[in-house]
Amino acid sequence: MGTVDGKPQASPKPGGAARPRRQRAAQSGQSVSRDMPWARVIAPSGISGRRAAFIAMEVAVATVLMAGVCWFVDPADPLLLRTGFGWVWLLPVVFALRYGTLAGMASALMLLLAWYVSDAAGPSRAHAVFPGSFFFGGFVLTLLCGQFGDIWIGRQRQARIANDYLAERLSILTKNQFLLRLSHERLEQDVLARPATLRDSLARLRTLALNDEDEGPLIGAARFLKTAAQACQLETASLFVWNGNTVQTTPVASVGDPFTLDLADPLVAEARETLALTHPESSTASGAAGAETNTRYRAVAPLVDAGGRHVALLVVERMPFLAMTRDNLQFLLVLGGYYADSVRHAEISRSVLQAFPRCPYDFALDYARLVRLLRDTGVESSLVALVFDASEFGVSLHEHVLRLRRSLDAQWPIVTPTQRVVLTLMPLSGESAVAGYLLRIEENLRAQFGTDFESAGVATHSMRLSADSPIDALHQFLRLCHADA
Repeated sequence: MGTVDGKPQASPKPGGAARPRRQRAAQSGQSVSRDMPWARVIAPSGISGRRAAFIAMEVAVATVLMAGVCWFVDPADPLLLRTGFGWVWLLPVVFALRYGTLAGMASALMLLLAWYVSDAAGPSRAHAVFPGSFFFGGFVLTLLCGQFGDIWIGRQRQARIANDYLAERLSILTKNQFLLRLSHERLEQDVLARPATLRDSLARLRTLALNDEDEGPLIGAARFLKTAAQACQLETASLFVWNGNTVQTTPVASVGDPFTLDLADPLVAEARETLALTHPESSTASGAAGAETNTRYRAVAPLVDAGGRHVALLVVERMPFLAMTRDNLQFLLVLGGYYADSVRHAEISRSVLQAFPRCPYDFALDYARLVRLLRDTGVESSLVALVFDASEFGVSLHEHVLRLRRSLDAQWPIVTPTQRVVLTLMPLSGESAVAGYLLRIEENLRAQFGTDFESAGVATHSMRLSADSPIDALHQFLRLCHADA
């Protein structure tokens, strides 16, 4: 069956939407192994996800095997003390660099136990002198390598978490960019018949987080389906909850007559397998003789958020023949992805928007994402406020700072009768990043206006995001800036 994947490219092959995700997931692990065949054995990827029992078994078995080999080579000197080099310490050092201090010290302690066992087992070695300097130097070397391994394992974990967040953010930005391009094209085509449909669609989708009317599992499902039906000319369509591998057959929202989902339908089966919009009019959707596929549906669109999690299945049973175009189906899929992202963060973003009605939707949504990221992984983000006075010079500085926004940051400009405030949400940023941001802004103001924060009377405030009570923390921060909204 044919698929339409929501990207501005040629019609993809079946399974094309699922293949890039697998390629991205394996890219980091394969980039090294392509150049170094033994890289997967020496330094396998994803060590942090291994079970502790497997690592303990690997350390124990490898150390016992090495002790046995050394015993076989020289039974009179099982630790190879007389070779002039501590060869047996290579294994604890490797484990310390690979898994951290605990693994390295466990292997070193097993070597110490092996010495006592060999000393007790050999009658001629009953009065052997304990090699204190040999073991002391080996333990120190293992501890140093373990400290190095712990530091870089932690840094690798933090970098992986940050990259996952940036990949999700890039996916969202890609969807938004394609939505904007497609909106412009549709606006040019429908400017006479429906001049405000696309703009109204986006406005309605952005306010779904504030919808309290729907008590079902999907927030704003009825409003989303109504918006999609108006924008894409859907006559009969239903939205079904998709949790994990289970798709409910009873709709949570419908346009036209509600219907029960047929999970055995070929369009539904392919949409669930490829995670791409499927429809029967493509050449690959027909049989060998060119007959139309035996299906009762016109299109099936899986709603998947930026993190790849299933949200819902949008099934269209009736729509006009002239609406079965590639652009219209792509627009339907992108609207579904935009809605899926909103559903994932709707709970926190809705509470932010309800507590701060003047807060921009993008700021509230990003604030919700970063709070969830902090709660799940411990990766910190920061909020910075620059407070300007209401003079003409202060207004100029305020507008200039708004134009200096970085691509990853989200801003919330607040205007009061006595002052103007710029709130900047900085993802994945700690104290050092905040200090660098303030220094960059001050240097730019000095270069453009010949002034700094102190001379211009600009007050600066910053805080780390709180995972326990994000709404109360934002309230306190706004009161600190005298801009409680």
